[in-house]
Amino acid sequence: MKHIKPYEIFESASPNFPTTREEVIEVCEKYEIYNYIINDDLSIDGDGDVYLVDKGLEYLPLKFNYVSGNFVCSDNKLKTLEGSPQTVGGYFFCFENELKTLEGSPQTVGGTFNCSYNELITLEGSPQTVNGNFLCFGNELKDLEYFPEVSGNVYIKGNTVYLLVYTFIRTASSFMIEDFIDYEIVRNRDTVMLDRLQTFIRDNDLKMPNLKEIKKHYKIIE
Repeated sequence: MKHIKPYEIFESASPNFPTTREEVIEVCEKYEIYNYIINDDLSIDGDGDVYLVDKGLEYLPLKFNYVSGNFVCSDNKLKTLEGSPQTVGGYFFCFENELKTLEGSPQTVGGTFNCSYNELITLEGSPQTVNGNFLCFGNELKDLEYFPEVSGNVYIKGNTVYLLVYTFIRTASSFMIEDFIDYEIVRNRDTVMLDRLQTFIRDNDLKMPNLKEIKKHYKIIE
């Protein structure tokens, strides 16, 4: 009789993904993931929702490729999104973790993307497309580089960059956000080029933000 050694899930300095099909099945059972297929690379395609909420995870326990429903890995201690599905049919929530970047995010999210209350200093690794709202409250962003294409509203209050973009950001089209980035208003995440900011504001018929508040958080080159 063949004996299968139980797959041990433990904390480590990097993701500890399963290395056999048997281990994948065991992890899926542990986290109550059903209706899936295992791909040749041991990633899984899931039919339905995946909820990995408040599990004390530092890393995702599996490599996901596609999830047809919602994917939620909030309220953990995640340091990376490595292992996240490339495509999510519903919403993707990774709020309240310890993420500093969005590396590993899905490329396409069918609903809302919520990465609020992490430690994000950059949007590098963001999805290419979010077909819903983009929520990024309470992080440490000072610029909008790597911003995804978003179909819905944008919520970034609680980030320093909000001081620069609050007059238009919530209902901004992806084109306007891309325009803001292209003007190169923020340099090195800590310096504001005042002439470029003024030009952007004038070209888009916007209200000038509060420079006194901005000076508390950025160097300003006039």
